[in-house]
Amino acid sequence: MDARSRRVLVTLAVCVLAVAVAGLSVRGRSLATPGGVTDTPRISAEQRAAGLRVAPAVAAADRAWILAAIAKARPEAQPLIAEVDGLIELRTHAGLPIGSTQVWRKGDAAAFTLSLDTVLLNGRRVMDRDVVVLHELGHVIDYAVVPQALNARLDSAIPRTGTCVQSADGLAGSCTEPVERFADTFAKWALRGGVSAVGAGYGVATPASLEDWGAPLTALGGEVSLR
Repeated sequence: MDARSRRVLVTLAVCVLAVAVAGLSVRGRSLATPGGVTDTPRISAEQRAAGLRVAPAVAAADRAWILAAIAKARPEAQPLIAEVDGLIELRTHAGLPIGSTQVWRKGDAAAFTLSLDTVLLNGRRVMDRDVVVLHELGHVIDYAVVPQALNARLDSAIPRTGTCVQSADGLAGSCTEPVERFADTFAKWALRGGVSAVGAGYGVATPASLEDWGAPLTALGGEVSLR
């Protein structure tokens, strides 16, 4: 794959008191919000019931394969997806990055825009549709549902082996940023390891047991399903 395809960008825009602050990392969320704001944002009952919003500009054919990719996630991942999908607007774009997630935070509330590149995902990267979609959903779940303490525990269980790849597009391989390590491994877990060699493009090593790695997420999914 070319170097530019390696990078799946995640942009965070945090809105505090109606002022947008851009360029902060997702894992830095607690540093980007005022006192009293929780680790994960509040999700209302209405938002849980709302479901994924699809922008009108998304072609029917693209909508179909994106929703099909979400449906392929294992049952244990579905409660986590259901917890956050009402916060998401789904969009498509033409050209890199192959996938992106924007986060808008105001007080204890958050909203997300998830956008996918239809050039590559309808072309030579069609085989990677599922993993890219679930990688981006992994970013939303990380930010909106997974407490930082659990995230640190999950990150410690992902091997840091292989070569560190540094390019103008960012880091990959053994030195991939924690947010991408989580999203990449979440996608592998959700798809039961059924991803291509390229996957979402980060070259993150797979835990010895995806089942063991994902067990805390299964438990978390059980908790959120009772809310």
